[in-house]
Amino acid sequence: MVKLKITFKYCIALYCITMLYASLHELVHHFAGYLICGDWGYKSFNYFATACEGEAKSWLATYAGPVFSFLMMYVGMYLLRKNESSYKSQLGFALIFAQMPVQRMIGPIMGFNDELYATTKLFGASTINTWIVIIVVWAICIPPLIQAYKAIQNKRPLLWFLLFSLFLPYILFGPFFVLFEHLMVERGVLDQTVIGIGLLFIINEIVTIILYWKTKKYLDPSDEAL
Repeated sequence: MVKLKITFKYCIALYCITMLYASLHELVHHFAGYLICGDWGYKSFNYFATACEGEAKSWLATYAGPVFSFLMMYVGMYLLRKNESSYKSQLGFALIFAQMPVQRMIGPIMGFNDELYATTKLFGASTINTWIVIIVVWAICIPPLIQAYKAIQNKRPLLWFLLFSLFLPYILFGPFFVLFEHLMVERGVLDQTVIGIGLLFIINEIVTIILYWKTKKYLDPSDEAL
């Protein structure tokens, strides 16, 4: 069970965990591509290309990112169900929304997202394939979201649920992610690559990990934790 409270420190912690897992999602794509293709591709903040781009096996790397995000949602759900401590429950709650599940659910409906893109490349673009992706993604995402909603102890839990599922993680994390992508790809800022990964991405990942370990305690916004 979680009692949510939006504070400045909480927002910093939520930003860090969202940025961390968004970056890990991208790195899973990249490292899966290496394992599948046998060589490094290219990775920016919001784009990746495998060394065997276009081959059927390369699309498995596209699925790898969402699989990681889905697994992390279920880790979050597990922490919520165990309810061992206030901190672990808050961590589980944040972990679910750090994977941006609603984006994963809406993406195929709007005609984008890794899951739909890879499926289209492997099995062709068709209405039935689109609906299969939508149904599978929704079936995966709904249980953690239900668990998150049931865990909210605040008054008006639906409003809190909508705040986290539709707004807060995106508002905190989105502008920085887009800005870093623009700076590296469009402006050439620290765009040198190491094992195919842009240097600005690597620096951001290191900084995010450090900040996450220093701020993760603030995911529990109780007076005791602060």
